Amino acid sequence: LVNPHTGVALQECPTCRGAIGSTAPSYAVRNIIDALPVSCAHKARGCEEKVKRGDLEAHVAVCDYAEATCPHAGCGATVFRPDLEAHAASCEWRVVPCPEGCGEDVTWRDLEGHLATECRKREVVCGKCGTKRTAEESEEHRKRHCPDREVECEVAGCG
Repeated sequence: LVNPHTGVALQECPTCRGAIGSTAPSYAVRNIIDALPVSCAHKARGCEEKVKRGDLEAHVAVCDYAEATCPHAGCGATVFRPDLEAHAASCEWRVVPCPEGCGEDVTWRDLEGHLATECRKREVVCGKCGTKRTAEESEEHRKRHCPDREVECEVAGCG
């Protein structure tokens, strides 16, 4: 196109201001294309929505057939977006507070081992007297309070 007043080649369209010679479609053509009905990008997963091409990105952002990744570190499972909340609530990688009240947060999958061997509030039995107490009290009991603990004789010269 040439400007009829100056005879200089136009660099942009006088109507849409798009670059002349550009491979991008004009605004009018783009509007026609964006109004065309298209299938959702998640059609293969079961979404039957038909949306205007121009609205596709917004639909895909909220589509129930989109996959979502579990937020818990170590899991990495992908589920349909509507199932994510239920998965996350029952995920073995979710972090839970110790039910014994020791103050530790552990993954659900490690909770059994924590309660059996690591929790300082777990119940342990004294190997000498057989009394029960928490693991955090066990050392003090063994050293100072167990009636069956070994003590050094205070008599001079006693072996």
